[in-house]
Amino acid sequence: MQPRASDDTVELAPPPLELLSRFERLSFRFVDWLLRHHMRVAELYNHTIGVGYVHLGAGRMLRTIGVERLASLRPDDGILLVSNHRSFFDLYQLATTLYRRTELQQPFICPVRGNFFYERPLGVVVNLLAAGGHMYPPFFRQPERAEFNRWSLLRTGQLLRRGNVIIGFHPEGTRNKNPDAYTPLPAQPGVGKLVMDCWPKVVPAFINGMSQDFLGDVKNNWVGQRVAIAAFGEPMDLSQFHSHGNRLATHKRIADFLLKRIYELGEEERALRATL
Repeated sequence: MQPRASDDTVELAPPPLELLSRFERLSFRFVDWLLRHHMRVAELYNHTIGVGYVHLGAGRMLRTIGVERLASLRPDDGILLVSNHRSFFDLYQLATTLYRRTELQQPFICPVRGNFFYERPLGVVVNLLAAGGHMYPPFFRQPERAEFNRWSLLRTGQLLRRGNVIIGFHPEGTRNKNPDAYTPLPAQPGVGKLVMDCWPKVVPAFINGMSQDFLGDVKNNWVGQRVAIAAFGEPMDLSQFHSHGNRLATHKRIADFLLKRIYELGEEERALRATL
């Protein structure tokens, strides 16, 4: 039997905004307000304009593996999509693939590093134009903001428990810049805590081939030869962890388990790439 998720009937305490700068507070309040009160508007944007420009900009270069493995998932599920992280555009491609090729039409929300997207005006604009504000909630690198990061993890869990959402999460915690795309960084325990707090449906994915050059990817999409490949795995069975204590050591074991499956999908991606 799956453990019961934490009770979601209690509203979270307010975020510790005093830890943020004035502009960070303004940007956070705006995005938080948008997603709490105008989610339908943001979703209409993402399902039309957002999906459209991602497909036009990179859809032709993308190949997929394993979309059929997601057939058991429903549009009202709370889903945690865990993937590797090679470029800033990986989750856009994964989300667009789900919207275009499956019945999963839930809001796709991606917790994000606060630097740039919440610290700078251009970052807020990019968040709105590229994701309809769905790069939320922010996490910050500075140790003195750990309390805010704890709030963000609780907020992410709250969204998952309510269902009808897909949360995109990178177990490695940061972008993997290793020249070898098939060598992972260490898994971070935060994703394991999120799993144990919510017990959502967890879907692994591996994507490779996108770059950090947005305009370069758009050009390649139409006249280039580079291919991006996304591999999706079946929802993961985490029952072996149900009897474990909700503590840091277990969080790390779960994170390692998820990352191992992600990079197994990487081997499927590598095998397909070798045939192209």
